[in-house]
Amino acid sequence: MVVILVVPTAFAAIYMWALWDPTNYLHTIPVAVANDDQGGYSDGKYENVGDEVYKGLTSSGQLDFHKVSSKEAVTGLDQGRYAFSLVIPADFSRRVFSVTDDHPKQAKINVYYNDFNGILVGATGNGVVAQAQQQVQQSISKSYASEVLVGLNQLGSGFTQAAAGSGQLKDGTKQLLDGSGQLDDGIGQVADGVNQLKTGSGQLYAGTSQLSTGTDQLVGGTKQLGDGAVQIRDGVGQILTPLLQQLTPVANQAKQITPLLGQLERSPDPTVRDAAKQLAELVAEVDATNPDGVVSQLTQLRDGTAELARQLTDPHADYLSGVLQVNDGAKQLNDGARQLDDGLGQLQQGMPALQDGSRQLHDGIKQVDDGTGQLDGGLKDGAKQAPRVNDVNASADQFASPATLDVTNQEPSQIQTDPNDLTKKKISKGAGPVIVVIGTYFLVFLLWTLLTPTMLGATGSARRRALVGTGKATVVGAVAGVVFGWSLSAVGAAVGWDPGSWPVMLGIVAVVGVAASLTTQVVTLLFGRVFGPLIAFVLFMFGMFVYGGIWPPGTTPGPMEPLTDFSPMTYSQRAIVRGHIQLYDNEFMVAVVMLVVFIIASTAVGYVVRYGKAVGAEASSDDDREPVDTSVHRRRFGETFAARG
Repeated sequence: MVVILVVPTAFAAIYMWALWDPTNYLHTIPVAVANDDQGGYSDGKYENVGDEVYKGLTSSGQLDFHKVSSKEAVTGLDQGRYAFSLVIPADFSRRVFSVTDDHPKQAKINVYYNDFNGILVGATGNGVVAQAQQQVQQSISKSYASEVLVGLNQLGSGFTQAAAGSGQLKDGTKQLLDGSGQLDDGIGQVADGVNQLKTGSGQLYAGTSQLSTGTDQLVGGTKQLGDGAVQIRDGVGQILTPLLQQLTPVANQAKQITPLLGQLERSPDPTVRDAAKQLAELVAEVDATNPDGVVSQLTQLRDGTAELARQLTDPHADYLSGVLQVNDGAKQLNDGARQLDDGLGQLQQGMPALQDGSRQLHDGIKQVDDGTGQLDGGLKDGAKQAPRVNDVNASADQFASPATLDVTNQEPSQIQTDPNDLTKKKISKGAGPVIVVIGTYFLVFLLWTLLTPTMLGATGSARRRALVGTGKATVVGAVAGVVFGWSLSAVGAAVGWDPGSWPVMLGIVAVVGVAASLTTQVVTLLFGRVFGPLIAFVLFMFGMFVYGGIWPPGTTPGPMEPLTDFSPMTYSQRAIVRGHIQLYDNEFMVAVVMLVVFIIASTAVGYVVRYGKAVGAEASSDDDREPVDTSVHRRRFGETFAARG
């Protein structure tokens, strides 16, 4: 019977869950937005793209946006005040405006989730975040378009200036053409002067002819001197050569008496000393090694006359060779000097016209230079003001996707195992509280579906049976709840759940397990064997909708919102999440106190229900001992059955 009732109810709850569209309640989802953007300069103008993005997000009214600091955005999400958070970083605008830099950087918006606030918060927020990304890209694309269009306008202005400069360049070119005509006339005059220079070259030639004749005479006279020098050389040689040959033996013999003369010079006889001295002087005169001697001087005379004859007769000798070169050089020099002097005189007459033409040419070129300068300046300014893309690929990527969302999940319930396959995931640490809360409440539901509270009865008076039954049910339920909670905590730890303090967390889980078990037990007791499990399951399903561990805050439908504060699952989730981050604030204390209240209330209600049933059972037993009519018997039987149910 229980299965027949529970299964359709389960299907109905799942169907209702599938049809429940949380996007209808987006305007109540609390979302934190922090704008740390410090702005940037585009074309010398300060802009803050982050402010534009923030205004675009908040103006849609789709979510309950809260403008907070970046610290509060992260901390508030961690403490469950927001479904998710968006943080615009400080360099957002600078990254946006870096699209034409050498190394453009893509702008990012940091998105933070926390599956402790609902494991489906990502599924709910992804659509909203996608719209936010679209809004961001629209804002940034507008900035990009503005920057490009402004650059194009400035480029157009630069080209306008360049066009004006090109007009002046054209005028200057015309003047340059006129000046070049006058220059041509001047060059014609120079040509006439050159012709006159050629006419005067005859006069220079006459003078150079005389110079050539004079140098020829110098060469002839040098030849005659050479002939005379040869005769002198030969005559001196005929005289001095035999003489020197005869003086050589005399000099050798004189050297032999030199030691004797040295002794005689030391003689005490003055006459002998004087004679020896004179004889020594005579020997020195005939000594060939004495440069001042007669032999040396005669030798120099013979060699000098020979060298003189060679200098005057040998064309390779320094003197005669120099005379010949002077003769040739003088001819060429005088020819060139004649032509240069006459040509320069004529050229000087044609220079004024040439100077006038070059002056006009200079003026025209100056105007060309001015126009070219304006053209160059305009083009350079336009090039500077125009958008400049250095890294085409990186800038193209940034144009295609101006900003990305850097998503961070503080406590992910699932992580992707294959970066190329979104379907391959595994359970992660963020699923710990869900495993403990959902698992514990579901296991105690199964426990009290299979083990009815009436199985833990007792004998004796109604008070005793109520006390003993309540005690047994409380002990069994508490132990089972603690065992279930701790076992599921171990499962959560196996997938990575790691609270700040395990001893404290195990204590919180124990309280959650006891509250779950006793509240479920009292429902099955209160509504009987048939309807109790059904109602407990319905409450379990509605608790899953509203307790905050699956769907994010703000998505609970209006009719179901009252169940949020009356479901023990809500306080179980809050206590576990607060205990995980070791935040023992008022919300944590309220959650723990409410769980204790549920425990006490369930125990008290259980005792009252058992006591009432025990009293009813005693009254029914007394009535069975007295004769009654059939109608009364049927009525009491129905009451008893209802009481025992």
